[in-house]
Amino acid sequence: MNSRLQCTLAAASLLLALAGCASKPPPGPTTRLLLLPQADGSASAVVLRSGGAEQKLATPFERASAGAGEVPRTDQLPPDTVQRDYAPLFTTAPPASQRFVLYFQFGTTQLTLESAHTLGDILDSATRHPGGEILVIGHTDTLGSTELNDRLSLQRAHEVRDLLIARKFPAERLEASGRGKRDPAVPTRDAVAEQRNRRVEIIVR
Repeated sequence: MNSRLQCTLAAASLLLALAGCASKPPPGPTTRLLLLPQADGSASAVVLRSGGAEQKLATPFERASAGAGEVPRTDQLPPDTVQRDYAPLFTTAPPASQRFVLYFQFGTTQLTLESAHTLGDILDSATRHPGGEILVIGHTDTLGSTELNDRLSLQRAHEVRDLLIARKFPAERLEASGRGKRDPAVPTRDAVAEQRNRRVEIIVR
C-alpha cells in the first residue's frame, strides 16, 4: 500500500471525527487506518497501536479505529463503499512508482542507442510526480572481479544521474548507487557476458 495515501486517509478520518463533534465537548480524537490493496496484488499490512494494544490490518479494505487511549477496533468495508466515501483522496493520490531499465555497451558506461532514447520518457514520468525523485541503481554482468564490477556499476549509475542533471532534473532529487553483479536480471554462472545484466534500473517515485 502507498504509505503516503495511508497517512492521508488517516489524517482525513481524524478531521472528520473532530468536525462531527463540534457541537459538544469532544471525547478525544479518533484515528482510523484503512488498508488498500497493492496495485500489483502483493500482500501488505499496517499496525495501529493504542491503549496498550495493537491491531494489525492485513486484508484489503480492513479498517482499524481507536480513540485516545482506546484499544483498536476493526471492521471490513466493501470496496465500493471505500471508493465512494474516499473518492477525493483517490483522485489526489500521487502516481504509482514507475520502473525503467537502461542497457550499456560491453565493459563501458556508454548506453546502447535504444536506451539513450529512453531518457526523455524517464524525465516525463518524473515530472508528473509532485516532488518526484529518481533512484538510479547500476548493475553489471558476472565477468570480472567483485571490486571491478562494484566500481563499474556505480560509474554507470553516476553516468545516468549526470545525464538527467544535464537535462535539468534537480540533482537533490536524484540518488545513485551500484550493486555490481549481485542482482542479475538473468541469473548466470560467474564470468558470463550477459547483455541484459549490464544495466541501470531507474525507479521514479
